[in-house]
Amino acid sequence: MSPTEKMVANKWEPHDFANFLEYYGQVTTKRSSSSRDEKKKDAEYIRQFIPFVKFLGEVLGSQTEVVLHNASQPDKSVVAIANGHVSGRTVGSPATDLMLKVMKDGISANKDYVVGYEGKTRQSKYNLLSSTYFIRRNNRIIGTLCINSDQTPLHALQQAVNLISHSYFPETEENSEDDSPQEENLIASVEDIATQVIAEMSTWTGVTPTKLSAEQRLTVIRELCDRGYFNFKGAIAKVAKQLNISESTAYRYLRMVQEE
Repeated sequence: MSPTEKMVANKWEPHDFANFLEYYGQVTTKRSSSSRDEKKKDAEYIRQFIPFVKFLGEVLGSQTEVVLHNASQPDKSVVAIANGHVSGRTVGSPATDLMLKVMKDGISANKDYVVGYEGKTRQSKYNLLSSTYFIRRNNRIIGTLCINSDQTPLHALQQAVNLISHSYFPETEENSEDDSPQEENLIASVEDIATQVIAEMSTWTGVTPTKLSAEQRLTVIRELCDRGYFNFKGAIAKVAKQLNISESTAYRYLRMVQEE
């Protein structure tokens, strides 16, 4: 009978105290050793992505940073980095606030990545366009592969184009800043409107259109309603098919939006 079993069975004797300390120490050591082994295996698994970091860095160009993080070492999580001048980071730099939040709050099992969010850095006047892929082992997030694109050259180009445009094509009175600009989407088919709105929602959430939540589908229906999509014949059937829901469910969403 182990010291712990003796204690539970009320057969604990004074001379068993030393044995208990020894037994407890052995269990703790085994658990600690097991944890270290898992971290070592996690680190080895993450290191397999290092060549991929260099590859993506060259393919995407010098204005795009590619970073590989080890989640078990938040204070020095960066394992590999390409084009680190974008953020000023190097191997051994700490984890980002996003990665820390993901590790604290957890993330849905069917969400492998997030795309198109803004990343901030002291190195750039403008926010970076960022995306993160979650690396899993045994259903645990053990690291991330992050891509951060510096949009500064694009902003500079846009400003230059605007300067030239305003110099040669001054705004007329009808196009003054007081007027509210209208957006027109040139579409080839009715499905294109729904496809565009659903794709925007999918990009924003990081999940496929068929995996959108009920609230996200409702947002899609609301946006399509605002755009006048349901004035088209057969619109309900078309959007229901793209969202992978029944027509009755799509009608129910539409009624909820119209009653708001």
